[in-house]
Amino acid sequence: MRVRLAVWLILPIWMVSVPMAMAEDEPAKSPGVLERIGNTAKKVGNKIEQGFTKAGTKLKEKKVGEKIEQKLKKAANKTAEGFKKAGDKIDQKLNH
Repeated sequence: MRVRLAVWLILPIWMVSVPMAMAEDEPAKSPGVLERIGNTAKKVGNKIEQGFTKAGTKLKEKKVGEKIEQKLKKAANKTAEGFKKAGDKIDQKLNH
């Protein structure tokens, strides 16, 4: 999404920097330089969007979110167990 935003932010600067003389030299039947740049930017934006959609679909299929949640729960449980063991050892040393 950031790449697409960057393309759309850079596009106006790029269009302004293109000399207008290049557009005048183009034959009347072919699209102008600015129109070609705009079409190319749209194509690039669509390809980026398709890539993100495809990546999102793969993440859903592989259940990445669920796997991360399981790993975080496991880590939290191990941390809690570690604190409990440390607390028990401290209690044993203080009571003996």
